[in-house]
Amino acid sequence: MHRQAYLYLFLSLILALFSFPSTSYADGGFPIIGVLHAGRRPEGIAVDAQTHMVYIAYESHSMVVGFDPITGKVRWRRTTGDVTADIQVDSITHRVYVASFSFQKKQALLIVLDGVTGKTLLTAAVHTTPDFGDNGLAVDTKRGRVYVSSSSDGVITVLTLITAPGTGDLTAEASFISVGPHPQALGVNSRLGRLYVADAAQHRVTVLDEDSGRKLATISVADVPVPPLRVDEATGRVYVVCSIGQELDVIDGNTNSILARIPVTPYPEGVAFNTATGRIYVADEGNKDNSFSNESTGTTITIIDSQSLDVLGTLSVGRAPDGVEADPALRRVYVSVEDSDAVVEISDSVDIPLQSGKTLHQVAAVHQAVFLLQQATVITLIVMILTMVGATLSALSPRWRARRSSR
Repeated sequence: MHRQAYLYLFLSLILALFSFPSTSYADGGFPIIGVLHAGRRPEGIAVDAQTHMVYIAYESHSMVVGFDPITGKVRWRRTTGDVTADIQVDSITHRVYVASFSFQKKQALLIVLDGVTGKTLLTAAVHTTPDFGDNGLAVDTKRGRVYVSSSSDGVITVLTLITAPGTGDLTAEASFISVGPHPQALGVNSRLGRLYVADAAQHRVTVLDEDSGRKLATISVADVPVPPLRVDEATGRVYVVCSIGQELDVIDGNTNSILARIPVTPYPEGVAFNTATGRIYVADEGNKDNSFSNESTGTTITIIDSQSLDVLGTLSVGRAPDGVEADPALRRVYVSVEDSDAVVEISDSVDIPLQSGKTLHQVAAVHQAVFLLQQATVITLIVMILTMVGATLSALSPRWRARRSSR
């Protein structure tokens, strides 16, 4: 009788383990190394590849935090305007660039901070529209330029940074370029000298020559590409997160063509690449960009193999993951979990326990089939139009000849 009771208890425990699988939340165990609570509603993240400092832009109070993951301490905090739209870091000069907006001044701003101390090095006004939107940001260290988009009216501010020889003071000279009706996400390949501008309304990426300003290509992407647009200068790849289209579109920057359209749901936001494991991480925020809803349904990040561009699976990190960035040297990935007021530090490992990606593979197959069908339809229409034009010309040709001969 006792044996039967022990057997029943043992089977109950086994059943409970399979019925209630462990969830990957911030408990300090693998693969989640730790969690940082340093402000409210974290969004954008930038990582200095040399110093390993992590810079986090918080939506609440528009605060930027400099976090040292090696010591596990916050080094500094700075308030930057009222709303922080984007954040980038230059790993050579160790400067932090913040696209911000001041409601009091009714002015969009570029704020440059010292990455070590958090000291403000420059505050420069950029083109402002009556309707404030998300301003994208791109930095070209080689040319000493910063690009800030104005998503409402098609203007991009180009700031050329100048460092005074004697004092080291930083100033900026502004110029402007117009690209499409609603440019938002920006990216730069300084090696190729190319600027990538993703238009949120026309769902396309325009490629510009940085030095001449000449348009090199226009590439169609899925609906509503959002910041940040990531560029891998080593491979030339451009990663475009499309919120409403629920895709990560990968562009070959050498040929200006689409390499892959990878389904990512629900309503993705941030993306990180160039990790130690050769993986791509996409934050599944779950909030339609350009909508009036603040409700976010996403709780995962999607992991993609950078070689095959196959979806490997997902990992639960908390509600409303937004920004994501990687530090290959430390083998870490940082995810801002907006609704949890937390930044989650994840081990960049091939052993991460992932949820099955079978459903995502099925969605990918459907996306690919639809894409091929669209291409076939376009080709068929072109052939039909050419055939009709050819038939019309053939029919009219005898009449034209008769008219010429009668003359």
